[in-house]
Amino acid sequence: MLNYEIVLKKFMEYVNTFDTKDAGIAMKISHSIHTADLAGKLAKRLELEEEQIVFCKVLGLLHDIGRFFQYQKNKSYNDYLTKFDHALYGVNYLFQENHIKDFAIPNKYYKILEKAIFNHNKLKIESNLTEEELFFTKFIRDVDKIDIFRQEATSFEWQYNKTMSRKVRTVFYKHQLIDSKDLVSKTDSLIMQLAFTYDINFQESFELLLDTDNLELFLSVVEVDKELESEFENVKKELRTFIKERMNTLC
Repeated sequence: MLNYEIVLKKFMEYVNTFDTKDAGIAMKISHSIHTADLAGKLAKRLELEEEQIVFCKVLGLLHDIGRFFQYQKNKSYNDYLTKFDHALYGVNYLFQENHIKDFAIPNKYYKILEKAIFNHNKLKIESNLTEEELFFTKFIRDVDKIDIFRQEATSFEWQYNKTMSRKVRTVFYKHQLIDSKDLVSKTDSLIMQLAFTYDINFQESFELLLDTDNLELFLSVVEVDKELESEFENVKKELRTFIKERMNTLC
């Protein structure tokens, strides 16, 4: 039987092997626990069975397990700049090194957990997934992004102090995810984060996004240069219009 409290205990034992007083490590512990909480809420909204709800919380807790070693090694969470795929490292740690057994998780969940963690940070989900693997991959991508908006709003300072680059602008207004390799400024990095909105999959996920107010919190903390206020207002309008239209489509 899958027990979230046991997994949480083992997770905390693992993360306590790192410097938990370091703000970067503490931030990712918080993100993992918040994502697990959101996963439980979304699973209930989707009317999943009780054991599936527990699994969703476990998936939320473990999805970023590769982040801790990444930060210890590089003092950065930027996969592109550090050439470190935290999702790949996470599945290798859990399944190649067999640390999955440390968490007392039944074998029947291994493949779904592996595929969902591996795909949670990719621009595109790999195409060979089963229906169940694809569902939980989309699920974790949704709750991860919802909490990332909170994390970015509360952990970093963001500025819109330069017009976005041409390629980033084009991709943003096409309602697509933005590739890290195309970023040329901090404004582009901000837009990449905001474009996560375009990759939310379920009606219930959008409802949770609105209920948490995490996206609006993120938007509210951005410092905008006066000459760019109109441009950033257009960005916010585009996001809010997309959410409204996408929710109507998913109904």
